[in-house]
Amino acid sequence: MRNLEKINELLEIFGHFDVNFAKYMEEKIDTQYFVLENLKNSMKNDEMFIKLVILNSIVSYQLCTTGELWWEEFSKYWSKHDANNENLGESYVNFLENSKGNKRLLNVKIKRIERIIPFLENLNLLDFKNYYLDMEKLLENLSKYLNSKKNSKTVVFAVKMFGYASRIVFNEFFPYPMNIEIPKDSRIEKYTLKFTDENPIKFWNEVSKTAKIPPLHIDSIIWPVLGRNFDFKSCENKLDENFRYLLKLTEL
Repeated sequence: MRNLEKINELLEIFGHFDVNFAKYMEEKIDTQYFVLENLKNSMKNDEMFIKLVILNSIVSYQLCTTGELWWEEFSKYWSKHDANNENLGESYVNFLENSKGNKRLLNVKIKRIERIIPFLENLNLLDFKNYYLDMEKLLENLSKYLNSKKNSKTVVFAVKMFGYASRIVFNEFFPYPMNIEIPKDSRIEKYTLKFTDENPIKFWNEVSKTAKIPPLHIDSIIWPVLGRNFDFKSCENKLDENFRYLLKLTEL
């Protein structure tokens, strides 16, 4: 069942946003972007930085903490530890097994790491630049190696975080493709119920097409403001007109 009144309000709000605003939210508001910037600045190896980001993305579910705190733990750890292609899988599994924020389903998550390592080991920085230009191809390959659907939460989330990492490394912004869907996590599912009880991925695909904003960028706008620690006062002066509409998202 759809709440048409609320859906129309939502579409009206998103009519004031665009990809550049989503980029602002990602780079200036999303704490996950901040921690990746900090990690990249502390690592000497950009190739290994991107590989670690992908590894962390595919096990970022069923957490014992918030996503923000989990990525902060990841960043702090790898800013002090080294990894290379020869020990990448072993080193990451060691981090995962001793982490504070990601203790559930460890055996399943370790198997996912083992599946993806052969793919990552053969990639270099040029490969990653090519994938940044064709993120749908990366989605396809991650899906294949993980034996997961292309719209599964961790696969599309891995592409999103890869996009963050690549933007930081290559200092260029390429929007996410329209065909890559929103990660369906508990925060998004709960928010979607305000508007409809249908599949969240299908619903946000429709919002994306109407707003002409790729689903992964839609995620960047709504996911941070739904977090418990989002501080509207800290960004009020920066967002100007958009701040008012951002606040309305939480009031629907």
